[in-house]
Amino acid sequence: MENTTLRNRKVGGNTPEQIQSEKIRYPVWDIGLPRTGTKTFCEALKLLGYEKVQHNPSFDKLATLEAASDIGCVIFYKYLDYKHAGSKFVLCTRDLESWIESVKFICEKYPSTDKDIAILRRMLLYESVTFDRKKFIDAYHRHHADVRRYFRDRPNDLLEMNLIEGDGWEKLCPFLELPVPDVPFPHFNKRTDFYPDPIPASSIAKSPYYTLYIRDS
Repeated sequence: MENTTLRNRKVGGNTPEQIQSEKIRYPVWDIGLPRTGTKTFCEALKLLGYEKVQHNPSFDKLATLEAASDIGCVIFYKYLDYKHAGSKFVLCTRDLESWIESVKFICEKYPSTDKDIAILRRMLLYESVTFDRKKFIDAYHRHHADVRRYFRDRPNDLLEMNLIEGDGWEKLCPFLELPVPDVPFPHFNKRTDFYPDPIPASSIAKSPYYTLYIRDS
């Protein structure tokens, strides 16, 4: 894979021709809701050569990353747009009913009612800490509408993808102006991969995914 360097597109007034000739790699942020393929997105970027990539980062990490996804990225996407001028943004979407069932599963397994960071993040995004079907549906529509409004006059900075339905390299690579790698598009964190059978409450804290979904989601 060709070596690339991370550089803000707007620094120095780079033209599209300069971007292409100098192999500039855009900062890129997945601002789709949790349970829309956020882990898959990060793994795909690593295959494209990105190194400073984090799934569900804490706020203090955002200034030094070149790519991220999940709720720790989503609620700060306007900050990222200012901080990392010239970034590309990807809104990963998913069928509403499919998404509701997936996020309901996670919220009911890990209610996070005593985790301050999780409370803050869920309230900012969903206006609810525990699963509330109406509020989560409202958040789904509100977030998508807000992202589309924000980028309405900047169509080249936003890409919409549905990883669940099979979108992959053929959409992502042209958007980032990168070659398609000779490897399959990854697919991580399917619910059945994590929990094919119900997990006893006494075992939750021992799960390697406890920190992923309780501490930071």
